[in-house]
Amino acid sequence: MSQAQHMRTCVKAVKKLCPLVTLICTVFVIGITIYINQKISPVFIFLCMQVYLNWYSVYSISYRSNPMKVKEVRNNLCDVTIQSKLELSATQLTAHNTAYKFWHCERCESYMCKPTQHCVFCRKCFHFKDHHCFFLGACVLRQNMGNFILFCFYTSLTCLYSLCVIAPYMYENINHIVKSDTDYFNIFLNFCFPIALARLLHSRDGSSILLVTIFDMLITILCICLVYGIWKLHSCLTGKQRYANITGKQNLREIFGSYGLSNIIFPYNGLIGTRDINGKYELKEV
Repeated sequence: MSQAQHMRTCVKAVKKLCPLVTLICTVFVIGITIYINQKISPVFIFLCMQVYLNWYSVYSISYRSNPMKVKEVRNNLCDVTIQSKLELSATQLTAHNTAYKFWHCERCESYMCKPTQHCVFCRKCFHFKDHHCFFLGACVLRQNMGNFILFCFYTSLTCLYSLCVIAPYMYENINHIVKSDTDYFNIFLNFCFPIALARLLHSRDGSSILLVTIFDMLITILCICLVYGIWKLHSCLTGKQRYANITGKQNLREIFGSYGLSNIIFPYNGLIGTRDINGKYELKEV
């Protein structure tokens, strides 16, 4: 097996395993939090539901999204398709047609309205693509950017809730290791993952190793999701969020959908309905 084929195999494995590993880890953390808390909090259930609903919304919009069709030239594109079947010369139907503003995607083997970007992981073309998220197993587009931002925020809140439950329990269990350290800086170092892991491995306390690992993992996820979600929201509101051939500021309605702030409580736009931008582009079909 060549190095290129080996890399493709590894990328395919990562693509398939990342969403599954993410799902298993979230379920495991939820179970640990409920077990330590010894009760099912309605607030925690609400936060978890929002995480999974927005995750599903991001995935479903990405999965069902088709290359956008410009309504004004739809009939003309059909005419071009019919004429191509009549064996028009290649010079009459180029790969980058400036009159109809479409191009030919060799991977999809079809003509797409500009601008589109092909995702090698989803194996399809998207309009207004931002990036492919391996953890969610879907592409983040302009259509589902609001759901992605909400996913980041609710993930941060869920991690914060779990930390508030796990941290006191963990401190009680590893108090025999850190009780001799009265300095706050030394106590902080004891909770840093490399140092804490080294000490706990030396003490051979398996349960404490697991708790510290979960604690540090939750802090990392909380910081990354919170910062990334705030940055994406700020970029959309200030016009720094750029897509192919489109710039400009977005308001909350454009980011989160036609249901406005109601999407913060329930992702309506991600689960039901369709939405157009400027009455010209069909953003999603769900």
